[in-house]
Amino acid sequence: MGVQASSDYWSTHISYACLLAEQLTREGLFDAIKKRRAYGATDNIILEFRSGDHLMGEAFTSSGAPRFTVRAVGTGAIRQIDVIKNRKFIYTKRPGGKESSFELADREFGPGESWYYVRILQEDGQLAWSSPIWVTK
Repeated sequence: MGVQASSDYWSTHISYACLLAEQLTREGLFDAIKKRRAYGATDNIILEFRSGDHLMGEAFTSSGAPRFTVRAVGTGAIRQIDVIKNRKFIYTKRPGGKESSFELADREFGPGESWYYVRILQEDGQLAWSSPIWVTK
């Protein structure tokens, strides 16, 4: 599962399917789609969500607590950034400016598989949400 949003013909420019691609070529874009390196947004919001070398959409195994990096560039002031783990909010940041970045470690990382994603909410109501990262201990 990877996340994306897209407008239909009648509602152009109210949602965006965004990709993190290594190359801006047809092949590079298809590779990003296959690797679930995608996120949805309702505006031209930039979102990067990773754990070390693992980008959103990836699954990996870790013996220790995963450390996540979040970088967001909004089109307006960012009201809040939420990190969600297995449908539960584990961290919220309220930057107030157009740009924000931070690192976060899951100190309650336990056995089994967990999935994490990021949601951004701007002051003007615009949103962005990442594809998950799956981590198995």
